[in-house]
Amino acid sequence: MAEQQGNAGDEQLRMKRFVLVVDGNPRDALATGMLLQNFGYTVTSVKSVDEALEFISIAVPSLIVTELLLPGRSGYELLTHIRREPNLADIPVIVQTGLPDIQTEELCRGAGCTIYLRKPVSPETLYRSVQSTIEPTPRQNLRVSTYLRASVDGSGQGVELITVLSDNGMFIKSLGPRPVGSTHTVSFMINRRIIKVGAVVLYTYAFGEGPYKDPGMGMKFTDVTPGDHELIRQFIRQQVTPPIDQPPSRS
Repeated sequence: MAEQQGNAGDEQLRMKRFVLVVDGNPRDALATGMLLQNFGYTVTSVKSVDEALEFISIAVPSLIVTELLLPGRSGYELLTHIRREPNLADIPVIVQTGLPDIQTEELCRGAGCTIYLRKPVSPETLYRSVQSTIEPTPRQNLRVSTYLRASVDGSGQGVELITVLSDNGMFIKSLGPRPVGSTHTVSFMINRRIIKVGAVVLYTYAFGEGPYKDPGMGMKFTDVTPGDHELIRQFIRQQVTPPIDQPPSRS
């Protein structure tokens, strides 16, 4: 019974993080979809308003990210259609488009678009926009799943791994998490360079409680050199920015 409840909870969380991308440009659709997947969202991409409405009739997304320039009807028409339908009107819609004119932005905002972005959109901007739109506790900093071996205070307690890394902190998988509020020196390697940071323990998790069910501790950076900080940022962006070298497929 507990396993069934856990599976149901996981499914509910997955649906709360379901994003529909509408973009007729295959390269842009692929880039946006892969970024969102790397951010931890479930994504489906379609290329037209008709395909979007067909999909929404089957499964209602928690967020729509749409271009305005689409084959056939425009993204603006999709937006106005969504806002007219009582059962769809609450779906947040982020417009990201190559159209530069301010009049179009004002028109979309007046029609009820949640956020209006002009292409090219940086990973950070898209991440913060999605976070602020659908997450109950929005995050400001990009974070990625990873597996970096860590040394805490120079003495390991078994194998400890950084499994989540962001601009300002990390989650370390550990069988022996340190006390909340304690500060430590953490060393790890990125691109063959040793990074050493000071960090404070913000919270700890036991088995089954933490990110991806890992035990360990969430830590915030308190002391990091500018050079090491920039290397961490570059690593994170490399992880989330997709290589666009293949045709997109509808998932």
